[in-house]
Amino acid sequence: MRRIFRAILAVMLGYYIIEWWLNQQKSPVSSDEAAPSIKPNPPSSKSNRDPLAELDGIGPAYERALNALGIHTFAQLASQNPDDLAMQLASVRVTAARIRRDRWIEQAAAHANLPVQSTRWSANDGNSA
Repeated sequence: MRRIFRAILAVMLGYYIIEWWLNQQKSPVSSDEAAPSIKPNPPSSKSNRDPLAELDGIGPAYERALNALGIHTFAQLASQNPDDLAMQLASVRVTAARIRRDRWIEQAAAHANLPVQSTRWSANDGNSA
């Protein structure tokens, strides 16, 4: 019985190692096939950064991920598209629905003193004739 258990364990371990290795060998997607990317932002110094973690729904991990994408200020975050942003933040498992629900874009626009354009509600909410 132990031999069967060890054999099954060895096969499973081998499978996961091969899967990991194959994922490491995948080539990056070419620029022609790439999805729309986040607008490039010039590098900024530490003094030009806003505390993005002050926004509801953004913690230190999301702030680090946004900074890694080149988003350091509220104005930069306010100019993003939730769908594209979620695609770029897939490594920290954030969805466009969460970005909209927590209103990251609207909060960032308010903090940057920009006009707030809510994408959460439409003019026709289905209750009008």
